[in-house]
Amino acid sequence: MKTTSRKPSGDRASPYSPQTAEDAISHLERVLSAGAAESLFTGVYWRARVQQLSATRGLTPLQGARLVRLLKSLPLPVRGEDRS
Repeated sequence: MKTTSRKPSGDRASPYSPQTAEDAISHLERVLSAGAAESLFTGVYWRARVQQLSATRGLTPLQGARLVRLLKSLPLPVRGEDRS
């Protein structure tokens, strides 16, 4: 018999390992610092990307701090804002 475990709702799964997260964090830092974020996708998209990375188990304290800094740099979502 096969069993599956369910994550609590609202818990975002991360497809990253601490090693692959480093490249993803660097990518987000480049894109978001260049101002390209607003022209490509909404802030909701970028916030979701940062939150997904933040859910990665085993991040270093420095990686966590960089992700917090990225989240703080994003505007707060506006009610009704699209996820595109």
